[in-house]
Amino acid sequence: MPNELRCPKCTADMKQGYVLELGEAPLLSVSQWIAGPPEKSSFFGGGLKLNKEQYPIKSFRCVRCGYLESYALPPPNPSFKKLADSLTN
Repeated sequence: MPNELRCPKCTADMKQGYVLELGEAPLLSVSQWIAGPPEKSSFFGGGLKLNKEQYPIKSFRCVRCGYLESYALPPPNPSFKKLADSLTN
């Protein structure tokens, strides 16, 4: 994904942010994309099953018109990230 995105509606710059998920206080998190249709779990009072493929949602907002665009990209390989961090620190 390019570092600088342009708004597909008005061509202004897009600024990266995130969608805050408001859970039971004090739990706050970034929204996640989960593969497949929602399925009810028999545990924890019938909530949703979360044992599926998950990706954090990266969102971008147009600085001019407010248009939002979101991407669910796989997180970087953890072993590669550890190696990269060790080389830069």
